[in-house]
Amino acid sequence: MKTMRKPLLTTLMLMLGLMLLSGCAAQQPREPWMINDIVDVEYVAQYVKVPHPENVMIIDSRPYEAKFVKGYIPTAVSIPDTQFEKHAGRLPADKNALLIFYCGGWQCKLSHKSARKAMDMGYTNVKVFAAGYPAWLESGRVPALGLEALHDMLASGADYMLIDSRPVQKYLEGTIPSAISVPDSRFDAKKGLLPADKNTPLIFFCGGLKCPLSHKSAAKAQALGYTSVWIAEEGEPGWKALYGGGQAVAVQSGGEEGSIDAEQFKTIMAESPGSIMVVDVRDPDEFNAGHIKGAVNIPVDRLEKEIAALPADKPVVFVCATGARSGEAYYMTRDLRPEIKDVFYLEAETTYHKDGSFDITVP
Repeated sequence: MKTMRKPLLTTLMLMLGLMLLSGCAAQQPREPWMINDIVDVEYVAQYVKVPHPENVMIIDSRPYEAKFVKGYIPTAVSIPDTQFEKHAGRLPADKNALLIFYCGGWQCKLSHKSARKAMDMGYTNVKVFAAGYPAWLESGRVPALGLEALHDMLASGADYMLIDSRPVQKYLEGTIPSAISVPDSRFDAKKGLLPADKNTPLIFFCGGLKCPLSHKSAAKAQALGYTSVWIAEEGEPGWKALYGGGQAVAVQSGGEEGSIDAEQFKTIMAESPGSIMVVDVRDPDEFNAGHIKGAVNIPVDRLEKEIAALPADKPVVFVCATGARSGEAYYMTRDLRPEIKDVFYLEAETTYHKDGSFDITVP
């Protein structure tokens, strides 16, 4: 009997392995409409680079406005399957180029349909990432965000931090509204500007599709433990092409030199928060206990070192708890950054809440 146990155990292990394999196949069945050459997330990830590998194109077959702009695999090109013929001219001229199509997961046919259309055109190296965008997210890799979706977030006052990874000088020449400057080359020195809450969405951008800085900074933010990191790949040039430069607002005086009218400040924060940059100069522990949604925390005792990050193309409003520290920040900025013409402070007692709301009492 002892001599029979090892063969029996081996047989049982083989049967268990076959059962597990058949179970995996049952979860992801090969449907008749699928093309044969299916790749996984690791295969796709090796081509998600800036600069992009030559003669490789990753193609998102989902609808543009409904899906693509809300999140996609970085470096991917949007060619919705329903508009494939209209945009087929965007495919590489070389019919041996690697084409990787994807859409919304294993049950989504769009990528397979587009792949077949490409093969009918004579492309010889066509693959489908059948697990699609959901698998990219599940793998923990950074997704990209369309500027249209970012614009909606800005207009709605959503809770996020937008970060310009370009050098400070580029930032000062013009940036996307509500962005703060954290150059990738100085990421470690400036990471203290990032929010304490690691679940806050961070959106990085730089100089467009050929700029790698935002990709590098996004990876560094993930390494710090941030759980919702995005890249707005089209960056400042794309924003400028879609929406133009930042629109300045005409700020009304609150009475004291350099102060902003409190009622106008509340209106701006309710209707167009991205039109100004709010800098909270309280200490980090005060800021973390509650702050205005979208505000950047630069304690007044650090402002001199960080003052180069302030934008010159839209109003800057300093806030604190009473108007004392914000007033100090105002005068410091006037002295050290005289080219910033629109700088103000909130001369009021302000109470901040965890949900991003605030109460102002004007003395």
